[in-house]
Amino acid sequence: MAYDKKKMNANSDDNRDLLNLVESHIDDSLGFIETETSRERQQSLEAYMREPYGNEVEGRSQIVTGEVAEVVDGALPQIMKVFTQSNDAVVFEPVNEGDAELAEQATIMANHVFYKDNNGFEVMNSWFWDALCQKVGVVKAYWDDKKDTTKEKYEMLTEDELTMIMQDEEVEIVEQEEYEEVIEQDPQPAVDQMGQPIMDGMGMPMMMETPPIINVYYNIKCKRTKDYSKIKIENVAPEEFLIDKRAVTIEEADFVAHRKLVTRSDLVAMGYDPKVVETLPMGDTLDFTPERVARYARGEQPFNTSDTNDESMELVEYYECYVRTDMDGDGVAELHRVCYAGNEILMSEECDYVPFHSVCPLPIPHKFFGQSLADRAIDLQLVKTTITRQMLDNLYLTNNYRVGAVEGQVNLDDLLTSTAGGVIRIKNPNALVPMTVQSSAAQSFPMLEYLDGVQAKRSGVSEASQGLDPNILQNVTATAVSAMSNAAGGKIELIARIFADTGVSSLMKGILHLLCKYQDKERIIKVNNKYIPMNPREWDTQYNVTVNVGLGTGSKTEQLSVMQMVLDKQEQMLKEYGLSNPLVSLKQYRDTLAKFVNMAGFKDESGFIKDITQEQSDQLAQAQAQNPQSDPNTEAAKILAQVEKEKAELQAQTQMAKVEMERKALEVKAQRELLEMQQKEIQFEKEMALKEMELAQKANNDSEKNDMNKTKEIINSLEKIQNLASPKL
Repeated sequence: MAYDKKKMNANSDDNRDLLNLVESHIDDSLGFIETETSRERQQSLEAYMREPYGNEVEGRSQIVTGEVAEVVDGALPQIMKVFTQSNDAVVFEPVNEGDAELAEQATIMANHVFYKDNNGFEVMNSWFWDALCQKVGVVKAYWDDKKDTTKEKYEMLTEDELTMIMQDEEVEIVEQEEYEEVIEQDPQPAVDQMGQPIMDGMGMPMMMETPPIINVYYNIKCKRTKDYSKIKIENVAPEEFLIDKRAVTIEEADFVAHRKLVTRSDLVAMGYDPKVVETLPMGDTLDFTPERVARYARGEQPFNTSDTNDESMELVEYYECYVRTDMDGDGVAELHRVCYAGNEILMSEECDYVPFHSVCPLPIPHKFFGQSLADRAIDLQLVKTTITRQMLDNLYLTNNYRVGAVEGQVNLDDLLTSTAGGVIRIKNPNALVPMTVQSSAAQSFPMLEYLDGVQAKRSGVSEASQGLDPNILQNVTATAVSAMSNAAGGKIELIARIFADTGVSSLMKGILHLLCKYQDKERIIKVNNKYIPMNPREWDTQYNVTVNVGLGTGSKTEQLSVMQMVLDKQEQMLKEYGLSNPLVSLKQYRDTLAKFVNMAGFKDESGFIKDITQEQSDQLAQAQAQNPQSDPNTEAAKILAQVEKEKAELQAQTQMAKVEMERKALEVKAQRELLEMQQKEIQFEKEMALKEMELAQKANNDSEKNDMNKTKEIINSLEKIQNLASPKL
């Protein structure tokens, strides 16, 4: 930020008193020197990074479990979803009658500044992460006077072109050069007043000299200064934020400061005297704060060193302090912004706001620093790390147990060489005695499950809040599962509500204050594919702030169901009583549709429905009232009668179609029965023919058998006669 150099007099008696006051506040502030809070934040950050505890033993398990990361990373997505599921993170509500339109413009502008001018999602993500892991998250919102100056050069400009450039408010002409271009012209025939050529005595046209054409051109050098001033929102690292020990909130604190490392070049760019900046010593107190050391891995700490030969890039520890003190001697302490570096006051001015806004997930009453989710899980991580290490050590010993060997009976080199399938040379089969180790997993797993339950109770982050395990649904009713999910999300919902009503609400009020104070030009904002002019100079800063976080309204499915019911009721009112009904207007119906589309997951509802102003809605309602239509009840009765008539016709057609289908079904059945009878007759005839053939064949066989019997009898008779006749011979 650029400052007024008139307020940078560090030699006055008042500034010397102010210097002593500021130094006293800095030395006594929370965050300046190592305190219990700083050490706890260091431990939380190291636990999140799963840094070793320092009690590791060589050859034993050195694993570090990640309970702190689980609770922080488990709660952050749920909280971010609550704040980012809607287009508007905040809504300004009018206090006085007639402020509705201006409050709506303030809502649009504040959300545009947060999400478009600044990367609101990234700022909010880092802000909430600091709070969940480092006790308190802090952001800084201020007006950044940023102007970009470029040098431009133009040649051979005409007077009109030069005038156009000079009319540009962003351009300042530094150097201007004028030169003339003379174009000689050939002599032209002389003419009289009638336009006729004048002849000489020889009958030839007389020639006259023509003055040359003189063109004036300009070569200029200018500076173009573009104003990129805007509200800037940035995250403040925990170790960079200082606050009075007696403070409970930032608004009521007697002293708040932001310390950071800036280059000498940046200080000169802010407007400070280069001679004063040259005398400022390099500072390194911030480099060795516990949180900063824990944030970077070994060998990656960006310590402030003087290895560079460029003095303009040397880092100076710079403090931007907001302190309450009585500088004018009226007995009332005013808020002052004091910039301090190297035991010198660089600038001081009276101000009317503090640009810092904080959130704390688990606040402790009457104290600024509360607790984070990391504080609730850090001891559990130590216990679970110890148990897990013991389990792994036990598993290693179980799989690779020790062996007792009889001295002189075993080749110790073979025994000490642990190779899968290796051979150990022994003289006696009983020379090796395995020393097995009992597994302790059966006792460890129940303890780990118990600690998981403790972690869920402390933090509110559990499987029920992140996505249920299908196994637990086997013997649990849907009501019990819903109750368990709601109970698991209760702490997360409370944290989101605390964030909404403290830091987020304060930040949005600060954005509105900065807009009304510094935005002196009208801005054109694109909203729903329309460009709307915004002039914050016309706004009031006394608006009620509602942070639109969507809490306490059930799950997404329940919200959509309720919104669908509201839409149905609004449609019913509009149909029965028209646009001029006293309950709902067309604008309200459009807004309900827009919320329904947003809740369904679409950020921009303009692709589905057009926007409508309240004036347009009132005009449509008035036009309908002036041109009354028929009674809605009569129209409804006519429509109902028509529906009943069509319904009766449809039923008659359906009955006729049913009779026709039954008739066709009977015909098909008769044909099928006739076909079956014909098939049976054919089958009977076939069977009778087969019977006749069998009987004929049997009769034929019997006849042949009788003939053979008769032949045998004749032969037998002849043989008997022959036998009787043979003795007589």
